[in-house]
Amino acid sequence: MLDFHPFVVHFAIGLLTASVVFDVLSVTANRPHLQLVGWWNLFLGFLAVLFAVITGLYAKNNAFFPEASLQLISYHQYFGISTAVIFTLLFVWRSGMNRKIMPRWQSLYLLIAVLGTVLILVTGLLGGQMVFEHGTNVQRVRELQEIIDSLRILRNPPPP
Repeated sequence: MLDFHPFVVHFAIGLLTASVVFDVLSVTANRPHLQLVGWWNLFLGFLAVLFAVITGLYAKNNAFFPEASLQLISYHQYFGISTAVIFTLLFVWRSGMNRKIMPRWQSLYLLIAVLGTVLILVTGLLGGQMVFEHGTNVQRVRELQEIIDSLRILRNPPPP
């Protein structure tokens, strides 16, 4: 079965990061119209991050994980779900403010949004480390691991 997580997660990363960038620019550059652009990116990023978590949990239960990446998957999952929770709360909060960031809440909202962006970075680094350093869910690595395991059995057969 095709693993959709690598495809979906990049939409969440891009849209949520763009949302924060537009929101910060709307405040720092005094361009309030950018808040609407930020909100639409937040809305689409919110949908994408939900799919990223769902496909990530599916992949965790169905993908190939070399032993070296097993601890990383727990951290990746923790940070990924934490990221989704933060941006879900921001989406709900922002929707309740008529899609705008009220001036009295700007600092707190942007602080939480930037924290969420840092979590995106950490989650992405962990995901990249699992794939590019440990070969998580990479077909050729899975095949090589099966060969190595079969050679270990031949070399050290189980006692009769």
